[in-house]
Amino acid sequence: MSTYRYAERAARLLRAARARIRPHRSVTVDSAISVLAEAIVRSASRRRRRRTTALIGTATAILSVALAMVWTPWRSRPPVFSVQGAVFAVRPRLVAAAGALATLTTPGGQVHPLSSGHEWLVGEGLRNDALPLALSAADGTTITLQPRSDLKLVRADTQRWLRLASGGVSVHVAKLRADERFVIATPDAEVEVRGTRFHVAIAPPDGACGGGTATRVVVEEGVVVVRSAGRSFDVEAASRWPAACAEPSEPAPSPTRSSGPAKRPPQGPPWLRSSPHGEVSAPSTLATENDLFGAALKAERAGDRRSAAQLLDVLVSRFPASPLAESAKKARARLDSSPTPP
Repeated sequence: MSTYRYAERAARLLRAARARIRPHRSVTVDSAISVLAEAIVRSASRRRRRRTTALIGTATAILSVALAMVWTPWRSRPPVFSVQGAVFAVRPRLVAAAGALATLTTPGGQVHPLSSGHEWLVGEGLRNDALPLALSAADGTTITLQPRSDLKLVRADTQRWLRLASGGVSVHVAKLRADERFVIATPDAEVEVRGTRFHVAIAPPDGACGGGTATRVVVEEGVVVVRSAGRSFDVEAASRWPAACAEPSEPAPSPTRSSGPAKRPPQGPPWLRSSPHGEVSAPSTLATENDLFGAALKAERAGDRRSAAQLLDVLVSRFPASPLAESAKKARARLDSSPTPP
């Protein structure tokens, strides 16, 4: 509403109330009209400011909603951080599978039981005893740590660096981009891939094998680059490195179980031994059964009754025909019947 319309309305109201208002002798009519006009102008100005403020607030709210809608999809993307001008995209973290039985060593040297669903962080080491340990990432990469192995995560941005100190690991690496790398370092070699399936193990050094290297590599798919002793080797699918090395043989069977006539130990690491029909055959489980039972007794002596019970349950459920199954059941019953310490 314009200032003129305010003045016109005020004039009508003054004329209507003229009979009831006594004019003040000290104030002229022109002065009263001037004061009234100024008040009307101030009121109109305040209304305009309120309307402007309301419009600005509405526009700000709409802009905030629009920015939130645009920003939300980006939050699901891998975070990016920069160090001295270089930009790195953090790779999806590797997560321990359910039922993981292993220990976790923090960067500070503290050792804890590995919990299911734990996200493997840089600087953390993993150690398993009797059973394989599986980890997976959202990009499709999977890692299986073989029994009695030590593996540490050294780096996890556009490059994943793992350090294998002992044992063996089976890996399926999802296809990498041009700026990404996946490397497994061993005490005497580096194994790098660009998206493949392969296995790395550490065996006792043999002077007649690869110049005494302890690293063994078997490739299922793709191509793996092995760097050792200042040289680089391309290992293709269905090949191994060093090519002339025999694979570690499995331990001799225990005398507590009849093994029948002596047989030549199968060639290849336990997780790659195949039947004549091409199917993967299971290696002897006696060592695993002994490890499970021994780890359960060790956990019980250390006061970790929960871990001891879990290990005994795994032994009985996975190996019901084991010669240790009866002893495991008795140990489990003893745990159930004994009082829980405060």
